[in-house]
Amino acid sequence: MKTKGLLGVGISLTLALGSHSALTAPRVGRTQMAPAVVQAAAPTSMIEFTVYLPLRNAQQLDGLLTELHDKDSPNYQQWLQPSDFMQRFGPRPADLAAVRAALTARGFTVIQSNAHGMRVRGSASAAANAFGVAIHSRTQEGRTRFMAKAELQLPGELAALNVRVLGLASVPERQVHARVTGQVSNIVDNRYGVTGPYWFDDLKQAYDYPAYGPKTNGAGVNVAVLMADLIFPDDVAAAFNHEKFTPITGVAAPSVTTVLVDGGGVENGNGSFEASLDVQQVLGGAPASNVTLVSIPDLLDQSIIDGYTFIVDSNKFDIVNSSFGGCELEYTAAYNGGVDLTSILQTYHEIFEQGNAQGITFVASSGDQGGLLCPSVDYGTPGAAPVFVAGVSTPSDDPNVTSVGGGNLITVATAGILDSTYVRESAFADPDAPYDIYGLGQNVSGGVWGAGGGVSSVFKKPAYQYWARTGSHHWRTQPDVGMQVGGCPSGLATSCGADDSSAVVAYGVSAGGGFYGVIGTSVSSPEFVGALALFEQRFGRHHRLGNVNYFLYAAGAFQTLLGGANAPAPFQFYRRNIPGNDGYWDASFPSYNYNYIYGNGSPDVRKLFGLRGFPAAGLPQTPSNP
Repeated sequence: MKTKGLLGVGISLTLALGSHSALTAPRVGRTQMAPAVVQAAAPTSMIEFTVYLPLRNAQQLDGLLTELHDKDSPNYQQWLQPSDFMQRFGPRPADLAAVRAALTARGFTVIQSNAHGMRVRGSASAAANAFGVAIHSRTQEGRTRFMAKAELQLPGELAALNVRVLGLASVPERQVHARVTGQVSNIVDNRYGVTGPYWFDDLKQAYDYPAYGPKTNGAGVNVAVLMADLIFPDDVAAAFNHEKFTPITGVAAPSVTTVLVDGGGVENGNGSFEASLDVQQVLGGAPASNVTLVSIPDLLDQSIIDGYTFIVDSNKFDIVNSSFGGCELEYTAAYNGGVDLTSILQTYHEIFEQGNAQGITFVASSGDQGGLLCPSVDYGTPGAAPVFVAGVSTPSDDPNVTSVGGGNLITVATAGILDSTYVRESAFADPDAPYDIYGLGQNVSGGVWGAGGGVSSVFKKPAYQYWARTGSHHWRTQPDVGMQVGGCPSGLATSCGADDSSAVVAYGVSAGGGFYGVIGTSVSSPEFVGALALFEQRFGRHHRLGNVNYFLYAAGAFQTLLGGANAPAPFQFYRRNIPGNDGYWDASFPSYNYNYIYGNGSPDVRKLFGLRGFPAAGLPQTPSNP
């Protein structure tokens, strides 16, 4: 694992590597959180927050983004550089200077800045005086964050500039979209079941990737994996060594570069297993791609936005994977005492717009609570009996992001033969036991395990979704595509289906860990990124793809026109008619050509991305599929 630090974006060179003691079990997110302690912040407590200035010329930007993705436009794929974008659409230098002056006059210190805004530090009392609200601290599982207890009252000079203050909202920390099903041990090759667990090369055979070669290995494509915490340095090599990559190819196992934003995270932290899964899935599909783990300290909005800002401003990455998310409704006024916090989602949206204008493709997992992704608004109210309700995950809800869902992959299984030929898929969710999501002292009931999807309540229907029957005339729906997700979360599911499948990830192999079964849209999202890397390598001619949803929906519409699942074989870009139910939506809704579990369907990679001229990846652990 190569590590580098970048000055000027709050990046530390200090790595918290841990002790390498034996791992009893991977730490994966916070599905059942410990109770939180909330109290008034001490006046002298030092807090940090970010002030972000919105983009300018929104209508012109929307027009440009359409032209950049329109093959008939002279601006097609004429991607901008960050400096060009900020000059045309970013905040004015004079406005940034005015914000700095206003904040320093109120006792804050600017500790870093960029073309979008600035990070500031000051006392809780200074924040309370500046914004006219009480500041409380929230301590949970050894970490403390500071939150405003009411809507911020911006000083006049800041309000006039429509600034957004990030880092003081009470929106819960986002969660990773993965669960461990158990350790895979004492198995030389584990292709004995029709539901896996699947290694990355099993998935390549099943989803019809092209055979491995110099033109189909992802070479020259730069991928960023945004995630909290760090990976164990030897795990990528351990996964590839298990599949005999080097003896078969004569090429060393892939390596990963790590960049720390806001100091980055720690090894064996709550995001480490997810980070390991993400990089292994991307590299499994595109072993020669350049993968960088952009490590942030946590999955709070401020850290995530800082990570995305670094990615778009550095402009070094072609594709970005994000295997995390949370309930979109938690930013609405109903969930925040009447305070509308959807401006935070607008900040994400503007960063994604900048990235798309620069040609960057964003991919995110669609969530793991099926169609019932959100706790009801009474969660945390004394005496309430909260339940899960319909909602979608963010950031995959954003129309400038490709949302990846999916279900359970079923393959052939013949004893003694490493064969993972595709048979079918299904998408039936598993019922969950009640659990306390954020440590508020109440269990939320009625939930399921399955790929998230549904209708956004924040983002309007994008132009490309008019090419599909999405079931909504006005709003963005998700996901856009689906792949292997799996089911039956250990310790949570009350019953499991016969089709429940899983994948495999190496975690802490040299530190007492090993190989683990894993499920979640955190499997499908980085897997799809690996496939996109092959698409970009071959047909992008190392030019970027931008918002790939334009392509995905155009291909889906063409297949639908030719008969959908019954289209001529060369035009069956997606596998469709996959049965299932996500606890709220049925897989037949709104049609068999598009639904809220698989989107357009699961991809046949060679057909969808125009790679049929290459032979198919064959049996795992062979030269065509190392």
